Amino acid sequence: MPITQAPKTARASAPATPAAPPRATTISLQQESELIVAILRAALTMLAAFTNFLLPQELGDHHTQLLSGIFQLSIVFAVAYTGLVFLLHWLRWRPRGLRHVMAILDILLVTVWVYATWQTGLHGNGSILFPFYFVLIITNALWFGVAGALGSAILILCLYLGLIYLGSNYNVTDIVEALYRNGIYLFLVAIVTGYLVDTHKREREMWTRSQVLLAQYQERFRAAQEVYDLLLPTATPTLTGIEVGARWRPVLQEGGGDFYDVIPLEDGRVVLTIADVSGKHMRGAIKLPIFKSAFVACAQVWDDPGAILSQVNRIVYPLLQPDMFISACVMVLDPARARFAYANGGQDPPLLIRARGNEIVPLDAGGLVLGVDAHAAYPTGAQTLEPGDTLCLYTDGITEARSALGVEFGDDSLIARARAGVGIDLSAQAIADNIFDAVNTYIQGAARRDDQTLVVVRYRGT
Repeated sequence: MPITQAPKTARASAPATPAAPPRATTISLQQESELIVAILRAALTMLAAFTNFLLPQELGDHHTQLLSGIFQLSIVFAVAYTGLVFLLHWLRWRPRGLRHVMAILDILLVTVWVYATWQTGLHGNGSILFPFYFVLIITNALWFGVAGALGSAILILCLYLGLIYLGSNYNVTDIVEALYRNGIYLFLVAIVTGYLVDTHKREREMWTRSQVLLAQYQERFRAAQEVYDLLLPTATPTLTGIEVGARWRPVLQEGGGDFYDVIPLEDGRVVLTIADVSGKHMRGAIKLPIFKSAFVACAQVWDDPGAILSQVNRIVYPLLQPDMFISACVMVLDPARARFAYANGGQDPPLLIRARGNEIVPLDAGGLVLGVDAHAAYPTGAQTLEPGDTLCLYTDGITEARSALGVEFGDDSLIARARAGVGIDLSAQAIADNIFDAVNTYIQGAARRDDQTLVVVRYRGT
């Protein structure tokens, strides 16, 4: 009969790992940045052209004409230079080192404008176009970070001091005053803007790396989840005289370390196992395929549960070292003979509840957990069955489930629920549902700490 499982928590599909952007997209983004700077340069060129009316007229005619000629040539150069950048953008061609060349040409161009408009500043000191230097520093900070901003500030300051030295008849006092008046602000703007840009870039890089790692992590979880779903049976085979009910819930969406399986044999017997792999969650789920493969193979060869566990232990022992192990219980049910045999390797002892008198029969035959001793032996216990008798196999996630106050659900509560279900002759699945729902109601408001697996078997007779 089909196994009714607890509704699984909705699983968000893991986003695919973002692919690296194509080369064409990267170049277009760089050209877009350079295009914005070209537009800014065009605006500065227009502003500089308007300062032609502010050129000093009190100088000699020859000097005025020289300044005017230099200024007009620089404007023509700026227009041609900006047009070339627009053309490169339209052709989608970006020569190597273009930004470095643009940064140097912009500084030289603004320096020519500052020289041509000398004595147009406040009280005739300096140039009214000096703030253009701050625009260049900010642009270089965006392109090259704090190093580019400081480098451009140093170059600008050297050129500006050279202009002052030449324009003030080599007066050292004017140079010192310029350092105090303008040099400090150049470096302050360079440091602040460069630091902000570099910090923003680092934050973006960290965010991108975190998104890539998150995508990879989610993809691994999705793969682990699919593997875990394949390990557990979605339905039990039709069994004569036996009802099987099961409920399970991993502590995390991606799977866990609990496992159960029901394997019918050709002679009508049924092999039943339940296991709990140490190294919770992902590490446990990784080892489950090894255990299931070994268990399925051994169950087809050996009839005795103790022999099955011994052979599985020899197989998984080298794969679990040095710090992992598996607790497991194996049962071989023979409905035709009304009996079963079992072996336990460190798993919580299963319950046998007699229909007659609702008596609990201890099933305490057991041995070491798997993965500790490669040559461990596992004794086999056996019991007869009567119609209505019920077997309950469970992992410690059931009995050790804690309430919000930290109190465990406990063995007594499990036994009481199982005996109540047998007493009113519920089906195996109904008993499993009753116990499982009681556990999760008990821990409501508290975080689940472990995977929960419960298998109930009722013998109905032949």
